[in-house]
Amino acid sequence: MLAIPDFGPFIVSGLAIGAVYALSGLGLVMLYRTTSVVNFAYGAVGAVGALTAWELQQNGLPEWVSWIAAILVSTAISTLYGVLIAGRLSGRDQSVNAAATLGVALLMIGFANWRWSDTPRSFSLPTDDFGPTVLGVRIIATKIVALALAAALSWGTSVVLHRTDTGLAMRSLASDRTLSSVLGVSQQRFGALAWAMSGAVGGVSGLLLADLVRLEVRTLTFIIVPAAAAALVAGLRSLPIVILAGLGIGLVESCGAVFTSVSNYRGIVPYALVIAMLMWSHRSKSIAIVAKDGR
Repeated sequence: MLAIPDFGPFIVSGLAIGAVYALSGLGLVMLYRTTSVVNFAYGAVGAVGALTAWELQQNGLPEWVSWIAAILVSTAISTLYGVLIAGRLSGRDQSVNAAATLGVALLMIGFANWRWSDTPRSFSLPTDDFGPTVLGVRIIATKIVALALAAALSWGTSVVLHRTDTGLAMRSLASDRTLSSVLGVSQQRFGALAWAMSGAVGGVSGLLLADLVRLEVRTLTFIIVPAAAAALVAGLRSLPIVILAGLGIGLVESCGAVFTSVSNYRGIVPYALVIAMLMWSHRSKSIAIVAKDGR
C-alpha cells in the first residue's frame, strides 16, 4: 500500500511564502491601477531596504529603528523614481515604462553587490519566536503576519481607490492622464503618492521575505516573478484574486517538493505561469498589460 505523504509542513510553508507573493503582487497591482506601470524593480527596491535594516542592526541600532529605516529607504527610492523618471515617461508606451523599471532593478542589484557583496545573510524578526501549531506544524507568527498584511492591504487599497477623492484622482491618471490634467488632477503629486505607496509595500515585503527565505539581493529581486504571476492571474485588477493566486503559487511550489519526480522543477511554476498568462493575454486581449491606451 502506498503511503500518503505528510503534506502538513509543506502546506504551512507554501501558505507562508505564498502570502509574501500575494503581498508583493498587491503592490504591483496597486501601482498599475494608479499609474499603468508594471514595476519590475519592486523586489530589488525591497531588497535594498532589507539590507539597510541588516546593516543598521549590525551597527547596534534597535531592531524597530532598522525596520522603519528599511521601509523609508524603499519608499524614498520608489518615490524618487516616480518623480524623476516615471513622470517623464508617462506618455510613452507601457513596454518602455516597464523596461525602465527593469533598468532600475539592475542598478539596485549592482549597488547592493557593491555595498554589501552578494553573500547570503540571515535576518530574523521577533515574530519568529512564537506562533500556534497547525497540522502538527508550528507556524511562526511571521507567516501569519504576512497573510494578515496581504488581506489588510487588499481591503485598504480597495477603500482608498473606490471611496476617496484621492483614489479617484489616482485612478483617473491611469485611465487618461491628459483628461485628468485638464480636470486639475496633479500628475506629479498623485503619481509620487502612488510610487511612494508601492515602495512602502515593497519595503515590508522585503523584510518578510528576508526573514522567511534568506537575505540575498538576487533572491529578493526575483520575488517579482511569482508576484507578477499572481498579478497577471488577477488581470492586474482584482485584489482578492491576487491573494488567492499568490497563495496558490506558494502551495504548488512547496507541495511539489513531496514528489521527487518534480521537486527539482517546482521553481519554474511562476515562470511558466507568467509565460502562459502573457500568451493568453496576447490571444484574448483581456489582460490590461497589453492595452495601448493605458486602460
